[in-house]
Parts: sequence; C-alpha cells; structure tokens
Amino acid sequence: MPKLYWSLWLLIYSSCNYAVEIQPYIVNGTNANIVNYPSFSSLFYRSDSVYSTSSYCGATMINSRYVLTAAHCIYGDDNLMLHTVVAPQLEDESNFLSSQQAKAKAFYYLDSYVDSASALWRDDIAIIELETALAVSDYTSILNTTINNAFSDSDEYKAVGHGYIEGNVAGGTLLLETDLTYISTQSCQSIYGNALTSSHLCFTGPIQGGYRNSTCNGDSGGPVYWYNGSQYIQIGITSFGPASCGDTSVNVTSVFTDIHDYQAWIGRVINGQEVPKAYVVTSGGVRTLINNDSSSRVEAESTPSQGSESSGGAFGLLSTLILALLLLVKHPVALGRNESS
Repeated sequence: MPKLYWSLWLLIYSSCNYAVEIQPYIVNGTNANIVNYPSFSSLFYRSDSVYSTSSYCGATMINSRYVLTAAHCIYGDDNLMLHTVVAPQLEDESNFLSSQQAKAKAFYYLDSYVDSASALWRDDIAIIELETALAVSDYTSILNTTINNAFSDSDEYKAVGHGYIEGNVAGGTLLLETDLTYISTQSCQSIYGNALTSSHLCFTGPIQGGYRNSTCNGDSGGPVYWYNGSQYIQIGITSFGPASCGDTSVNVTSVFTDIHDYQAWIGRVINGQEVPKAYVVTSGGVRTLINNDSSSRVEAESTPSQGSESSGGAFGLLSTLILALLLLVKHPVALGRNESS
C-alpha cells in the first residue's frame, strides 16, 4: 500500500479510543507450513467493491460449515459481520483473491461474553456459520477435550498467525508460527489479577532480539496448538496480551480462551441447538445483517490508560468510513499491512 494510504489509516486510528485496533503480528515468528496446521483459517473483509488484502483476525475450521474465532473479533460491528469471508488454509495472504472462501451466514457467542478490558474479555469465543461449505475436513478431533488447563511447561506449544513482526516491522504475507511456554493460572493471576480465570490459558516466550515470543492484536481469534507427540491439538483461541506485544518486562505475553471449557457449547452450536446473535438474510439479491443482540450496539471499551493489555483485530464504524474514503482514491482498494511502502 502506498505510504499515503497507510499513513491515513494509522492517523485516523490513532485518534480513536477503540480497544480493537488493527495491530496484528506474531512476534519472533518463522514461516509456518500449513500442512502442520490444516484447521487454520483467516477472516477477511470483502464487499462488492472493497476487500482487505490482509486478514483482520485469525480463526480455525471446526468443519466445512463452522469456524471458531474470538468474540471480540466480530462483536458489535454489523458492517464487519455482513462482509466477513473466511479463507481456510491460506499460507500466503497474497493469494487471498484466488483462494477458496465463503461468506459468513450467522454469528454465535455466549451471553456471558464481556467486551471489556477490565473483565479480560471473559468468555472470548465465537463461532461463524458459513453460507456455503468449504472443501476442508472435519477438524473437531483436534479440538482439545481432555486436558483442562493443566499443561506442562516443558511441552511444545505453537501460536500461528499472519502479520507484523517485532517492532511493527512488516513481516510479509506468509503465515508465521512462534514457540510459547505454558504458565499456570495462578502465576498468570499475579500479573492480570482475579479477573483472569481457569478459562484462560497463559503463555510466555523466550527472548529473541529484544522481544519475547508472542501473539498480538490482529492474531486474535487464531489458535495456539499443543503438540501431543503425534499431532497438533488446538487448546486455545488468541484473546489478549500486553499492550506492547513481546514486551520483555511482562512475563505473560499471550492469553488465550481455553477451548476445553466450551466444548459443550461448541457442540450445541454445530448441532443447531443455539440461536445466533446475528445472521444474514438475502432479499432481492441484497444481503442484510439482523443483529439480535442489542447489548452489542455500544462502542467497544478502550484499552486501560496504563496500557496493561490489548485485544483486537476487528474493523469498527470508523474503519467503514475509511474504507469509503479510500474508495474515492482507488478501486478496488486493498487495505493491508503486508505491502511494501
């Protein structure tokens, strides 16, 4: 993206107080092979005239019709939900337009979800139902159902995502992975307080080049995998971390939603036993989003002034205005973090 467009994007975003800014990157990442993480998928914004060349959040495929992500990625943003498409197994984001993808049809999250930094985004989990099935396998078997937040700090854990690398340096378009180390709930509470529960999974990372291995905002909704000796099992969904990603002064660099605690709810959603919080209807060829959750129509809570944690990855109303503005300059516009400037 030319510097003018990218600078405009950053300028307008820096003037707002959203807790869900677009600042995505895996810290100290190396190129990931999608063969190792076949359930990985990406959420993109795509309307008839505007598309994002970079994903706004990560996700994972449960099966061909249902996608697991973080609630904060889509909460309260009708325009984003209406224009969300899911691209599975996208190793290189530059191949987005030619990759298989499907439009979102319905959105599910828990009534108990709290879109708030003070509550540490409690129950930060969501499921997206697709309009059409994608050509992928059923991955329910690699969702953790056995270990309840009692992992070993000596096991292998991988966080996966697209985006920036340390120091806000563009890392290119390839999928990245990074090694993390498990930290107990009790140790994590010493940093984040009692709002952090056993339904969170906490990790730190080794220090390399002045940063700890970490996830960051735009990696939200993506997975952390545990290697059980034969395959990678998804145990968590990227939720939040320190405002300065990879900060070496903070021992906990990445916090995830613990999938184990939500397996019954996941089962109810994919079996049609839950009512969506929002869904798309089509009439006369025009798609419209119906939002049943009036509580989500509020501005997202801003990150605490001390900058202790950050969560995000979703477009808001402000981004919609930016998209419209950029349309006047370039059509179709490519909004993204992964182009040379």
